[in-house]
Amino acid sequence: MANRTVVLYQRIKIKKKWAYRTVPEELTALVSGEYYMSWYEGSRKSMDPVGSDPEVALAALNKKRLELAYVAAGGKIKESDSNLPTENGRRKRVSVAVEEYHADCIDRQGKSGYGLAVRTTDTYGDRLAFLNEFRPQAHLDEIDTDFVKGFRRFLRQHKRDLGDRSCYNIMQAVSTFLLRNGIGVAKPILKEMSFPPTIVVPYPDGEMQEFFGACDEEEEMIFKFFLHSMARDMEVANCEVRDLKFDKNILHISPKPDRGFRLKGKRSGQAKKGRKVPLPTLFMDRMKEFCSGMGPRDLIFPNGIGGVETHYLRRCKEIAQRAGISNWQDFDLHRWRKTGATRHHESGVSVRKIQAWLGHESLEVTLDYLERNHSCYMPELERRVKF
Repeated sequence: MANRTVVLYQRIKIKKKWAYRTVPEELTALVSGEYYMSWYEGSRKSMDPVGSDPEVALAALNKKRLELAYVAAGGKIKESDSNLPTENGRRKRVSVAVEEYHADCIDRQGKSGYGLAVRTTDTYGDRLAFLNEFRPQAHLDEIDTDFVKGFRRFLRQHKRDLGDRSCYNIMQAVSTFLLRNGIGVAKPILKEMSFPPTIVVPYPDGEMQEFFGACDEEEEMIFKFFLHSMARDMEVANCEVRDLKFDKNILHISPKPDRGFRLKGKRSGQAKKGRKVPLPTLFMDRMKEFCSGMGPRDLIFPNGIGGVETHYLRRCKEIAQRAGISNWQDFDLHRWRKTGATRHHESGVSVRKIQAWLGHESLEVTLDYLERNHSCYMPELERRVKF
């Protein structure tokens, strides 16, 4: 039986001695280092270096597996072959490869909430649909630099008038997909693309007063919860009554594996442990009354049928429009998070604490988030209007 197994190794130093260890093939688990792939040709073991970039190493690994599968099916490899047939010697359509990749992403989701996020899988599907739209009949072995540049031009001229950030995100998903199929031509083209940074502006006090003045009781509690917790939208949507520690005025933003919800923060451990955020005493008193009669596992702000709410953004804009705010289109969920962090910052709370409350793994991200200079800074102690 022909050899088909290829193993990825990384060269590491253990007690002043160099050794090889097998590594996981999940891109998110890999770090830069010297990578090697090993396989057998008959009874002879071969090992080749595949660089220090995890994506390049995985691309080489996948390509070698395709080669061995092709040979096992009776094919012969030519030096000129850049992309080999992958199914019994037949060329594979891009559309078929996309379907297989998407199915693999779904398989990686798991049931515990710690596999690939559902949102990530859906996003991959949406973005790779553009590749199928570009050349529906294309085969993998047709994808070269000209093909990818043509795809980039297709995105720029798309009828949906895609922005620079959207084009970049789509190209990033396509690059990852191609690397998984042993094709690395999109990566340098992706590096040429860029987009302007998203600027998130805190809500002015006047606009917030108008906004909350147009809310009913539930709407007011929802968006003051966004403000005080500084939580992301799906974190708010998955908060349960038991996450509110009324005796300590603390909100425990935690993963919910049984709901398929997980947190960001793999490196820091937040993804498993969650994080704790202090809430104002008066607001917690109102929350306790608001949650009266609910069970510990009940969602605090469920949708109309008791499930996870996914329309906070629409509701936010509707309230702003109802309030007669001229720029109601600019109301966004992330601005509540920004506003809460900015208020703490201007009240003299340390950046390290704000970083922990926001759930940022990098201090640099928090500094940029607060629009602070990375050198020494004396915060203003101005107390704003209380909400």
